[in-house]
Amino acid sequence: MAAAMTPLFAGQISAQEATVMNNIRISNVSAQQMGSEMVIAMDICLDDVKLRSNRSMVLTPYLENVDGEQKELAQPIMINGRKQHIFYQRNGKKSNYTDALEVRRENGTEQTISYRTQVPYQSWMENYKLNIYEDECGCGQLLAQAGNELMEHLSLPTDAFFAYVAPEMEAVKARSVEGKAYLDFPVNQTTIYPDYRRNPEELAVILQTINVVKDDPNVSITGINIHGYASPEGSYANNTRLAEGRAKALMDYVRRLYNFPADIFTVESTPEDWTGLVKWLEASHLSDKEAILAIANSDLGPDAKDQKIKKEYPAAYATLLADCYPALRHSDYVVHYIIRPFTLEEAKEIIKSNPSQLSLYEIYEVANSYEKGSDAFRETLITAATLYPNNAEANLNAANALVEAGDISSANTFLARAGNLPQAQMLRGIILMKQGDIAAARPLFEEARAAAIPQATDNLKLIEKFK
Repeated sequence: MAAAMTPLFAGQISAQEATVMNNIRISNVSAQQMGSEMVIAMDICLDDVKLRSNRSMVLTPYLENVDGEQKELAQPIMINGRKQHIFYQRNGKKSNYTDALEVRRENGTEQTISYRTQVPYQSWMENYKLNIYEDECGCGQLLAQAGNELMEHLSLPTDAFFAYVAPEMEAVKARSVEGKAYLDFPVNQTTIYPDYRRNPEELAVILQTINVVKDDPNVSITGINIHGYASPEGSYANNTRLAEGRAKALMDYVRRLYNFPADIFTVESTPEDWTGLVKWLEASHLSDKEAILAIANSDLGPDAKDQKIKKEYPAAYATLLADCYPALRHSDYVVHYIIRPFTLEEAKEIIKSNPSQLSLYEIYEVANSYEKGSDAFRETLITAATLYPNNAEANLNAANALVEAGDISSANTFLARAGNLPQAQMLRGIILMKQGDIAAARPLFEEARAAAIPQATDNLKLIEKFK
């Protein structure tokens, strides 16, 4: 398998068309690095060249760095007239130019040489010019190179100006945790028996949820919401009583156990969980599924729906009673709480053990307490974006830090979630700039500048020399 060609200096560098002596036109000039080699390619158009039959000309591309150090490319191009071509062939291809690429010029015809050669890549080539020597007679006498510069490569900017966004400070860090309880009650009863059937396990889950919040010294419970549901079998009136009564029973159980004040509780109920039934049916392979769904979604009253399903699809109804309806008798609960604010030193410790207690602002403050660009700075911003995956600013900051560290691949994951923030558009421009696509980067910088992002002006100045 051929080796993949890696762009030189983070982007293929190409030049526009140039005309050298004797009307030779050179275009599609490019420089790339492939492994340890510097690969040069160009198209040499001879369409307008008129070369006498017994004459020869030689082109020798070469690289020159800013200090004047030169490196001739591996293969010169020898262009021979008809007689000179014959002489060259008969003379065993001997000339002043070893291993030249020899081409016979056919005057009056369209003729293009696709030239490609390579030399060992060296670090001094990071800033270079690509020029060409011309020998009009093939005798080894090189003419001046004035005006023959084919391409100048200046290293793409390694630095850039990034725009991080400080999150807003939360006045109150309000959070919540929620769950579902599938308590068992004797038929038509609303009293909770802690040891009845599955109740020990179900109650333990509820109490564990409350304890995690209640026992944290940094947290204060502000409210507990309980929403009770009954299943659709039986009368709607009785199910209304059961849903309300069972939700209130759970509230009373929790309140007595913890001695919570009554005003932190809110209790709601839904007599019959038809929404839950529809979801269960949609995911099931129950026979007569579509017909039962049509009834469940119809405008019939709750009791009429239940009776119609029971009468017309008795086998399926028996399956619903056994496999579906028990899960529709549930109490949903939400525990609301607030987390106290932390000092910077406290936040630097808490981020190691329980970062979810920190606000975005607090995490950003922790990040800024570290040296910008350090591993700790970057990892802290990644933590923020991980904890708040839907927050555009958090994702932008993580992407900024990763691009500064040179990890563009990982940065793109977060940048995709940063939306069209002007700072995110500018970061996309920075990535393009680092990849060598200056033309595509410029309008993104201009868009950010129009949005009053000051770093955009600085980035535009960086690319001025790459017009």
